Amino acid sequence: MYLILVYDISTETKEGRKRLPKVMKKCREYLHHTQKSVFEGEITEAKFVSLKVAIEKLIDTQEDYVVMYIIENKNNIHRENIGINFDPTDNIL
Repeated sequence: MYLILVYDISTETKEGRKRLPKVMKKCREYLHHTQKSVFEGEITEAKFVSLKVAIEKLIDTQEDYVVMYIIENKNNIHRENIGINFDPTDNIL
């Protein structure tokens, strides 16, 4: 499956500022970092479940927000860019 993950971690508190890099690091273990809080890439069902559980443990569900767009495969995505054409998955075979 192909996954696009977007998050908004509240950094108004000291705890939030500590959570933000932990969430980013965890997302980088599974996906390609596309923009500040946007990650995307191919992921197996097992790794998706593992990532989801890990993020649930890291975030504060009362303050933070994570959205995961699940696409069955990358062939079903039409992607358009404005500005430079940046696709972090271009160099993957």
